Amino acid sequence: MSGRIWVGLFFLMFGFGFLLHQADIINMSQVLSTWWPFIFIIIGIIQLTNRSYASTVSGFLFLLIGIIFLANQWYDLNLIFYLWPLVFIFIGLVIILTRVKNGKTSHTSERLNTFLLFSGAEIKSQSKNFHGGSVMTLCGGVEIDLREAIITERTTLDLTCIMGGASIIVPENVRVETSGIPIFGGWEDNTRSIHEVAVLKINCLMIFGGAEIKN
Repeated sequence: MSGRIWVGLFFLMFGFGFLLHQADIINMSQVLSTWWPFIFIIIGIIQLTNRSYASTVSGFLFLLIGIIFLANQWYDLNLIFYLWPLVFIFIGLVIILTRVKNGKTSHTSERLNTFLLFSGAEIKSQSKNFHGGSVMTLCGGVEIDLREAIITERTTLDLTCIMGGASIIVPENVRVETSGIPIFGGWEDNTRSIHEVAVLKINCLMIFGGAEIKN
């Protein structure tokens, strides 16, 4: 299910909830005060369904935060005091287990998998058969130049920016399709397609972050 459909279902759920609240059938304020951690859990599940490394990392992070808040709401365990230590432990494990790219790098493999934490990178792809991948920036920024990459079929790139940003440059013979979830963030597609030969689908998750896609 695409990110656009998930966002639509999210607004439908809130719309019906407030409608029932107006009809005095439910107390929406009470429902939100009890169940709001499910927002993090739902975002985590959406990310996990993308089945890419960066999406899996962010998905587990959102699930962890959501479960901690939910358990704290239901059982009054004061788990909130353990939230940040657990988040830092999780990020530490990700840093240890992930190959971090910094500075200017070239890319020639079929898939692009990049994780950036408190850093920036400029990646120029010269892949002869680009098949997408996943990119995640956490308090960092990345510029991805795909103009020399060869894209011959429909390809998917998962892009996650948390308090960070990304700039993606694509060839003019590739049509870009974007969808995803903006949470206090967003993306801008400034591309134009000439003699289209392939499609690049970019799944975006922007949390206090932003992305620009251009030619």
